[in-house]
Amino acid sequence: MKYKENREFLKVGLQFDMADKTAVHPLAESDQMKGKPEPPAEKPYNEEDLIYLPDPWDVELKKRDIIDILDSRESRRTPLGEFTLNELSFILWSVYGVRINDNPKKKRTVPSGGGRYPFETYFIASDVKGLDKGLYRYIWSKNAIFQTPMEQEKIDDMKRYIGFVGGITIFWTAIPYRTEWRYMQHAHKNIAIDVGHMGQNGYLAAEALGRGCVAIGGYSQADVDRLLGMVGIDEFVCYIEAFM
Repeated sequence: MKYKENREFLKVGLQFDMADKTAVHPLAESDQMKGKPEPPAEKPYNEEDLIYLPDPWDVELKKRDIIDILDSRESRRTPLGEFTLNELSFILWSVYGVRINDNPKKKRTVPSGGGRYPFETYFIASDVKGLDKGLYRYIWSKNAIFQTPMEQEKIDDMKRYIGFVGGITIFWTAIPYRTEWRYMQHAHKNIAIDVGHMGQNGYLAAEALGRGCVAIGGYSQADVDRLLGMVGIDEFVCYIEAFM
């Protein structure tokens, strides 16, 4: 039963002895400890290509009570019509944005192990008022988006490889080195945990908007990476969530 070997992935790989002050730090050989440059927190973009989104708080919410939102959260696949830019802004901000109030350190709406935030947020806009149908990337530092080239036939092919698409379909891509830079081979458990935080925030945002949301864990990895223009080594799709 080889799957038992994979269980080690879920365990903490670092052993700390908090009482032994002379112990060698378990991450002493990490690229961070070696003084290598920190990887960028965001992939590059051209400022002139950005489409700035509305204030994420300037949106009409159907639900605001957190108990009601948590109690009613579930996967929903029924299309509910066109999204507004305000709804898009609220969803993207909820899953990977910068907190708005009293936040001089630019803390985010989701946690990440060691503050590494190893993801990029792409999405296909299939039914968003004011946006051309296509593939976009979210620039979290500016609450903005830009369209990245993707042929219509590739967008149409996506349904074959992920089952279905929503009015908004988010693809989170992992850039593992952002976390490996600090945590080496122990990074990957953190990355897996981090993506769950974003997925849950997506569900809660959809519920607050009165929208549907479903996480997609079963998809054709190689085909989806290829359609997004990725080789699948230094960056690859890690999680998909469709909003209805």
